[in-house]
Amino acid sequence: MKIYTYNSDIGTFEIREVGHEQYELWLEEERLGDYASAELAAQDVANFNTDYPEWDRFKNELEKFPATLREWSSVKEETPL
Repeated sequence: MKIYTYNSDIGTFEIREVGHEQYELWLEEERLGDYASAELAAQDVANFNTDYPEWDRFKNELEKFPATLREWSSVKEETPL
């Protein structure tokens, strides 16, 4: 399963693959939403449309944030032996 991370000023966002065409957006320990693709989750973060007020209020204020999923860090999840 794929995991993408973005370390923001308010905490670490994660996009977690949980199944075929199923992704979840997390901020620390709070699940913010379910998505059909990682790109759609990243787009909500970039558009400040996460329904997480502390992040969404930064719209038009932050200059540096990941505009696309390519700008997130990809984490390799270890597979149990």
